[in-house]
Amino acid sequence: MIIAYTELDKKIRREKRQIYDFFSRGAKHVFIERYHGERTEFTKALNLITAGDHLMVETMDQLGRNYQELITVVKTLKEKKASLLVTSIPLLSRPIVDFKVSQFVEELLIQLLKDMKEREKLEHKRRQAEGIQAAKEKGVYKGKPTLYAADAKDPEKRSAYYNIVKMLKEGEPIQKIARQHQIARTTVYRIKQELNQLEKDGDACQFD
Repeated sequence: MIIAYTELDKKIRREKRQIYDFFSRGAKHVFIERYHGERTEFTKALNLITAGDHLMVETMDQLGRNYQELITVVKTLKEKKASLLVTSIPLLSRPIVDFKVSQFVEELLIQLLKDMKEREKLEHKRRQAEGIQAAKEKGVYKGKPTLYAADAKDPEKRSAYYNIVKMLKEGEPIQKIARQHQIARTTVYRIKQELNQLEKDGDACQFD
């Protein structure tokens, strides 16, 4: 049995065509998600699937919001001894009679998607690094703004910074300061290092 799943599209005509396409491909049930963010209909579709069934979708991204969700769905289908049909991918658009071959094709596709995701991540980091380098060369790169600093944009965080400085000068433990302000200890250490550096610079100026 083929069980299809799709998400609501604002373009009603396209939605009707997609549902018609599912039925023309042999779908017996079509589950439609009408509220984005919820997965109630998708859960119903998965629960209905039993051994030998096929879950049909138009695109891979309808299986999950991220790679991990997609992997979970594929594993669930494998445990149920069911297979996946993706109408937009010719290789997966029709049921494969041999279950082992079907599973192999699905796992191969998942691996390809994983590799593509990794390449996209690396490419994004490369472009980001190039952009930062170009901005530095032009002298316009300021870096990520410091949340807790004397010139912090947020008045509450600016006030917290001065309070942290006061507590450090009074010799309060770093763990206590971090807990009281609900911040990471690394932030307190960073402020302490800045204060120490300012004191060293001040001593150096007096010596000169």
